[in-house]
Amino acid sequence: MNKYRSAALTLAACAASLSVAACSTGTPAASSAGTSSATPSQSASPAITSAVPTTGAPIAGKTVSVNGKLTSFPVPAAAKLAENIGGGQALVLIFGAVAPADVARFYATALPQAGYSVSTSAMLSKGGDNGAYIVFSGHGYKGTVDSLAQFPGTSVVGIGDKNVTTIIFAPSK
Repeated sequence: MNKYRSAALTLAACAASLSVAACSTGTPAASSAGTSSATPSQSASPAITSAVPTTGAPIAGKTVSVNGKLTSFPVPAAAKLAENIGGGQALVLIFGAVAPADVARFYATALPQAGYSVSTSAMLSKGGDNGAYIVFSGHGYKGTVDSLAQFPGTSVVGIGDKNVTTIIFAPSK
């Protein structure tokens, strides 16, 4: 296993913990209607809102080839791709340089335009940390987008420890 794979596994574990936090506090399903973003909570437990930022100029995108059976996937144009892993049944993309609020805003329109259904889209906040959590499905896959403003304890080669996004795909059953 190379140094990138261990970083990817660490990020995947972090993404899983963010997902568990979202699920355990009852993340509401995403709505197609735009709503304003709530102020992030500074409490010890995760504060979750289904609202994603809806203001600002549209975020430009690009598509990247995904290692594995899925041929391409949209990412923000400013994203700096650090990892593209296709092995076994899971596919993982890791990128940096895009704030979680912008990741959420980008995927609110990019996923449906690319033929994916979004079932959850939430902004999360715990203490001073914040992130975005998105659940989607389509093209024979289900997946999550987990974006963190600060990735504690680990610096990903090429992108650092700020504004780190992990996208994990698994085949739909």
